[in-house]
Formats: sequence, structure tokens, C-alpha cells
Amino acid sequence: MKIDGHYDSKADIAWLRFEAYDPATVVAEETEFGLRELDPTDRRLVGLEYWHATRELPADLLRMLPSPPVPVGS
Repeated sequence: MKIDGHYDSKADIAWLRFEAYDPATVVAEETEFGLRELDPTDRRLVGLEYWHATRELPADLLRMLPSPPVPVGS
């Protein structure tokens, strides 16, 4: 499985996107940690967005994730 991810340290938000992620069609559902993103046809999980990522994810993982190509709030 291919996983793409980014972490914006200023916003403290991390994104993990899985195979078949399509930003044009994804359906987002708010959760206690941020967002869960689903494929609309079969409700398969295709992405996760973690708000307050430093509380939710291991520091080693966050260090491995590159910054997003466009900063949050731009």
C-alpha cells in the first residue's frame, strides 16, 4: 500500500493519504483526532488528518513527514 503524508509543524496538523485518495471526491468525517476521509463509492478509508498531531502521533513519525507543499492557511 502506498502512503503519502505531510506534517505542518506551525499548524500541528499531519495528513496521511492512502492509495485511491482523490481530493475531488473524498468524503470527510470529523473524529476526536481530526478527520477521517473516505472513498464515496465504498466508504473505504483513504486518508486521515490529525489535528494537534504532536498529541496524537509518535514524534518519530512526525519527523519523517515532509512539510506540505503549500503551508496551512496560505
